[in-house]
Parts: sequence; structure tokens; C-alpha cells
Amino acid sequence: MKRFFILMLAACLTLWQCNPIPTPEPEPDDQHQVEPDPDPEPEPEPEPEPEPEPEPPGPKSEECTLTAVRFYPSSNQSLTQTLLYVPMVTQGIRMLPVTFPEGCDMSSMVAAFDISKKARVRIGGQEIVNGLTAIDFTKLQTLTVVAQDGEHTTDYLIVARRGDPVIDQRIYSFMSAYYLPGVAVGITKGGKMAYLAGYGLAEADPTAPVACTENHLFRLASVSKTLTAICILSLCQDGKLNLEDKVFAPGAVLSALYPGDHKPLADEIRIIDLLTHRSGWNYSCTGGTDPVFTGDSRFAGKSLKGRVDYMLKNVSPASAPGTYYSYYNLGYCILGQVVEQVSGKSYEACLQEIAAKAGANDVWLSKTARSKKRENECIYYPKGESYDNNMEVASACGAVAASAADMARILAAVDYDATTPDILEKQWLDKMYTNYTSSGRGGYGLGCWVGHNAFPGWADWHTGSLTGTATLWVRGNSGTSGIILCNSRVYKDTFDLAMMSALDEAISLVQEKN
Repeated sequence: MKRFFILMLAACLTLWQCNPIPTPEPEPDDQHQVEPDPDPEPEPEPEPEPEPEPEPPGPKSEECTLTAVRFYPSSNQSLTQTLLYVPMVTQGIRMLPVTFPEGCDMSSMVAAFDISKKARVRIGGQEIVNGLTAIDFTKLQTLTVVAQDGEHTTDYLIVARRGDPVIDQRIYSFMSAYYLPGVAVGITKGGKMAYLAGYGLAEADPTAPVACTENHLFRLASVSKTLTAICILSLCQDGKLNLEDKVFAPGAVLSALYPGDHKPLADEIRIIDLLTHRSGWNYSCTGGTDPVFTGDSRFAGKSLKGRVDYMLKNVSPASAPGTYYSYYNLGYCILGQVVEQVSGKSYEACLQEIAAKAGANDVWLSKTARSKKRENECIYYPKGESYDNNMEVASACGAVAASAADMARILAAVDYDATTPDILEKQWLDKMYTNYTSSGRGGYGLGCWVGHNAFPGWADWHTGSLTGTATLWVRGNSGTSGIILCNSRVYKDTFDLAMMSALDEAISLVQEKN
């Protein structure tokens, strides 16, 4: 019985091993979702795309105008204040003059352009993001404003420089008012160079413009007379000439050049009479004709010598030499001949030698023809006049060409200030700046007017005016002096006063600076 029970138990165990109880299959995962966090972070919503402004019905705008450019300190770390400049027009060129303060990186300045609505800006063919794109202003750049329609455009020539924006804005205003292509300024203070600048264009050729610098040559026009007076006084200082010397009388300095009989009183003319415009000759002697600048048949086509010879033999002085002031160009042309006779050199060579004592080494006589101008000489832009004043005849009265930089150097050498050695001793400077006569503008010294009723800060000065040329030289009575040169002019009563005011204000601003 026991044995039967054991056999039955073994059979049951064998049966269980062959047929195990099946294990239940796990339920699918999607039937066992993970419980969410009680406070989940919401997914950020994407920013909606801004909807473009609807285009107005009708044709797109043709407007493509620039009204101003601004440079903000927030966009230009080298600036401490906002700069604002406006375009001007000259010789058919829309010019945008810009001055950056010293120390600015002109190669990478960000500008905000005030342009027509919906217009775009390109510079050198590159699209500019207004107020964001850095621009290279170290060279002339053409800025193109493109209208909304993509077809109409307007070009502006950007002419940028480093300097004092306050001083330069005054000059830009003067240029804009009279459509001047190029201007140069030189200012001295305490006998030293204080400010030099060239503005706008020395050559206003739309296809090949040339930026004006302080080293470009300008015709000085009648400021040439001041330099001629300095030459004469230098010869006197060297003991080669005397202010009381006769000019044409037998045995006088020019007697060999002009032999023979002369009209009454002509032989009484002295060096000082020519310097002070008191020769006795005036324009009424020749019926209102200026023998230097005229097409009158009595003078046209003749050399300077031929014109002077005509005067000596045909035109009597209207008054005794040394008595009455009457501004007369020919007198200074004659003084140029005196310089040549006494120095034994050409007028140009003698002037260059004397100017070099002041460190001015680029002084010349301008040629009549535009094709013969010097490489660094400006082109002159007359307003409805002929280009070709006769420079070969004008010579010592109006044909000298020099830069603002060199003219400032000469100014510093005739101002009494010992910081820069003067090329004339005090006794000769005293004679130069003595008032020998009176005129509508004030007294006249030797090659300069003395004092000015509208500009009491001026000790002495001289203007110059030729076709396409305007100039002004000022020696201040407070130790600050200046020169301004223009390669165009406008024959309006307001022009000379505007030029004087512009230079006077620039001189005052330099005077105020430490």
C-alpha cells in the first residue's frame, strides 16, 4: 500500500512538469499611461510672423531724395554727440560734406539717412541697412537713393574729412549758400598753425571728382598783392631798394626797361606810391578800362611791358603821385617788374625764395589756360564768365597760386609773433601795416587794408576776386589769423560779406579753443 502511494505521487509530478501552468501576457503599454506631472511647464508659443503692411493701391513711389544724414553716438562709439549734415548742390553734383571729430575711425561709421519713404540706400553698389551698416568714409563714396519703384534713383557724392565739426559747419553753410565746389582754410594762433582744412571738391568732374585738401593750389587773385608787398619790403630790408625810389625817371629802377619821354607826372611815381595805390593813375584815365583785365584794343594782345609802355607814353596820371588813393591793378604788376629788375630773378623765383623762409615751398604763378594748371591746382568754376583771365599779364597783381597751408605759414611769418620767426624785421612790418590813406573799406597800408569797420578784430586784411576765384587774408589783432580760398565765386553784394563772416567766425572759434 505504501508502495502504491509512492508510485502515484511520482506519476503526478511527471505530469505537472510536462504541462506547466501558463504565465499571463503583460498588457500593452498604451493601456498603462504615465500619470502627468501636476503642474507641467507650457510649451512656448511660436512668435507670429509680422504681417506686411499692405501696399497702397496705384503705382509705387518715384521719390528718391536724401535730406540729411545723422551719426548717433549709440551706433558709433567714437562719437560723444550726434552729428547732422545736409547735402548741397554744386556744378550739377549733389554733394554731402561730412566732418568727423579727430580720432574717429572713418573706415567704419554707421549712418542714419533721412530719405524718401519706402526708398532704399546703396553705396558703391552695396545695399545699406539704414542705421545699421558700417560704411567706409575714408574715400569719396557715391550714395544712391533708390525709389520704391526700383527704377528712379538719385546720386549723392559723400566727401568726408576729420576736423572740428563746429568750425566746419560754418564753412559748409557758406559753401551751400553760394554753390561753391571747393574751399580751403588755414588758421594760425600765437604764431603757430592751429587749423587747416580742405572742403568739397578741387575738381568737380562728375565722372572723376577730386576732393579738396589744404594743400591744393588756388589762384590768390588780389591777395597776390600782399605777397608782392612782402617781396618789395624784403628787398628794402636787404638794402637793395628804398621805398622813396623813383620808378620810371631817368636813372630809376625801371628806366632801362622804359626809356624815352613819358607823360607829365609819370616820372614822379615812387615805389611807395605803387604800393599804396597812389600813383595818380586810375581807371578814369583810360575811360573806365582796367589795362590788366580788358579786351580794349589799346591793351588786348599786348604783353605787360607793352601795356605799361602805352600808359607812360599816352596817359598822364590824373593827380600828383602820392596824393590820392585809387585802387589800381597795373601798379602791382609794375612792382613785379621792380622785383625782377632789383633781384635779377624772375618774379616767381624771387617770391618762391622769400616764401621758403616761412616754410612755404609750393608757391607759383598760375597759367591762363586750364590745360596748363599744375597737377595739384584747383579747377576754377566761373559763374557765366570766361575762364581765361590773362594770368601772364596779371602776374604780381593777381596770378599767384598757393595753398591754404602755405599761406598760413606766410601769415605766421609776418605777424610780429616770435614763436615763428618773421621774415620781415619789425621796422618793415610797421611800415607794411601803417595806414597811409583812407578808402571805403578802411585805410590802406603796403599791400593790405588796415582795420575794418565791420570786423574790429582785424588788424589788416586783403580780399581777392577773379573769374572763378575768391580769397581773403586776415591778420587778427588778438594773435589769431586766417586765410580762406575758394575755386568759385558769386558776383553778389552779399558774397564778400558772407566770406568775411565765415572766416571771421572760424578765426573766433579757433581763438576760443585752448
